[in-house]
Amino acid sequence: MKKQTLLEGTFILMVAGLINRVLGFGLRMVLTRIIGDKGIGLFQMIFPIFLTFSILATFGLPVAVSKFVSEKIAQKNQQESVKILKLAISFTVFSGTLFSIIFYLAAPFIANNILNNPQTEIILKAIAPALFFITNASILRGFFQGLRMMTPTAISQVIEQITRIIVTLIILKLLAAYSLRYQAAGLALGITAGEGLGLLTLVLLFFKLRQKPKKRTTISPPKSNRALLFKKLIKFGFPITVSKLVASTTYSLEAILIPTRLQAAGYSVAVATSLYGQLSGMALQVIHLPMVITIAVNSNLIPAISEAVSNQNRSQLLNRYHQALRLVIYTGLPAAIIFYSLPEEICDILFGYPEAGEILKLISVGVLFLYLLQIMNGMLQGLGKPKLVVINSIIGLICEVLIIYILVSQPQFGLKGAGIAIIVRYLVITLLNFMAIGKEIGFALDLKQLVFKPLLGGSLLFLVIPFLETLLLDLGITDLTNLILSITGGMLAYTLVLIITGGITSRDLNQLIN
Repeated sequence: MKKQTLLEGTFILMVAGLINRVLGFGLRMVLTRIIGDKGIGLFQMIFPIFLTFSILATFGLPVAVSKFVSEKIAQKNQQESVKILKLAISFTVFSGTLFSIIFYLAAPFIANNILNNPQTEIILKAIAPALFFITNASILRGFFQGLRMMTPTAISQVIEQITRIIVTLIILKLLAAYSLRYQAAGLALGITAGEGLGLLTLVLLFFKLRQKPKKRTTISPPKSNRALLFKKLIKFGFPITVSKLVASTTYSLEAILIPTRLQAAGYSVAVATSLYGQLSGMALQVIHLPMVITIAVNSNLIPAISEAVSNQNRSQLLNRYHQALRLVIYTGLPAAIIFYSLPEEICDILFGYPEAGEILKLISVGVLFLYLLQIMNGMLQGLGKPKLVVINSIIGLICEVLIIYILVSQPQFGLKGAGIAIIVRYLVITLLNFMAIGKEIGFALDLKQLVFKPLLGGSLLFLVIPFLETLLLDLGITDLTNLILSITGGMLAYTLVLIITGGITSRDLNQLIN
């Protein structure tokens, strides 16, 4: 395995992420038809709590490991990079074990007093062991990303997803005669099994890497004190932990506030739960599909920016930031247009719930800001400014909570009020991040490449999709075939505009091939 460029690493993780999303969506389509929106809603209720515990267990160390390992490699100090890994793993073996036990024992209290739903207890217990696997796997992924080797992460993620699907479907078949809560627990057991095999894969790949002969060097790099190095990791990881807790708190508050305020608007508990299932388990899942790209870019961006900062290479720093923005805008914009143009069709084919298309269409208006804010979060972390990520995220969260509380309880808004609140959070955080980055490195961006060219292609995409959909319907082509052909034709037109205008160049293609 060799060190990979930003574009190469992004492409590898993007392909793996796309495979995972396709497999995951295939599973969700099956699950929706087996356990329905109520079963999905039941599982989605426990996930923010689980996510919070995993954030506390890792303590922001995966990002810290990625950043500091990349700096040590830039300084030709491989011994220190391995020392960073050992320190982090020592911490997460302990924390992962501790939080898994706490999570399992606290399941009855969480189910009855926090979620106010006793049915979730067995789901919480089933997913508890996954905390140990996730915390340690995330450290190994951070280490490989710091080395700018994205292949181990990609391989482990695909194996994890395949395992999750197989185990989940087997368990659901065995539990077909049981109640909904036991079937939802099958999803949790699938996650636990997938995370376990994913960790095992990373461990095997790590030892394979370690077996390679090391190059001898005549220069002994300086060694750092273990205690000081660990303190440095924790100090950097703390604001990242807080930032992720803010994100987790957002999901938790959405899971609690939205159904509650929908009930205040006059909906029954069952209807409110179903509507929340359509939002969180369907519309937001579709919105998150293009995040395979943002996650891939972000995983590469943090070590790439840290390396540029360590080398004091401003030109490289600006180039990598611009390249990351271009990748996200060129892919995120057409995704937003597709979601806006074909919302009911997408939700009907994927989940059998075309009514979820209404909220999908609304959120698609501001979804590009979600993709951009993730990249800007990674940029700020790479610049060593994780505290700014925390502050901006908290401001965005406050705005969202206020809007949810005010709008969702009003019958004329209902679930649309939640969609508006989510869009506002995306927008606020993106603007604050953009200003913070500009203050650090300046605002010199190529607007022609980043704005005008993709907008030109997006405009054509917006016109082509409904034209093709209507034309195909007239020809008697419906459902999935119509959806695929409409999107494919629109994307070909979009890509052609980018190629003609120089938005996509031969240099971009060469970087992927070579």
